[in-house]
Amino acid sequence: MPGAARKVGKHTRIAAQRDVPRIGLGLLLREADMAFNRALRDELAKHRISFSQYQHLRHLWQSDGLAQVELSRRIGIETASSTAVLDQLDKRALIRRQRDPRDRRRIIVTLTPAGRALERPLESCAVAVNKRARAKLSTAQVAALFDIMKTIIGNVRPPVSGGRKNAR
Repeated sequence: MPGAARKVGKHTRIAAQRDVPRIGLGLLLREADMAFNRALRDELAKHRISFSQYQHLRHLWQSDGLAQVELSRRIGIETASSTAVLDQLDKRALIRRQRDPRDRRRIIVTLTPAGRALERPLESCAVAVNKRARAKLSTAQVAALFDIMKTIIGNVRPPVSGGRKNAR
């Protein structure tokens, strides 16, 4: 009986009694990611911040004073791609870039007070989108979703070699 309701404690659940497709998990995850990021982009736009700019700022809020190469690696983009975003943030006086005095090839990126001041309002955007995404889920369902996603990531992430852990 597809869509049959089943009483579980205080909650009524729809029992999904259909075949689970053998493929399509990646597409579903990608669609969820795109929808979530679109909603976050809309919220960030209210502060005239792009999604890419937010990603850079977020990593700097966690670890200010990163080398541009490391910042790019943490975000998962090429250093060259990061340059345009950093140019935009620099133009708005949200970050500062300086050459590392010990290694002139390295560019160190630090937040300005204006960049640091955006942490609370922009993180509030992320919290609001997360709240929207979780709206019809119970706390137990959200916890189960996190467990499931960690398992999926562990299942498909390549093994780490050389004793170095993948810190994503």
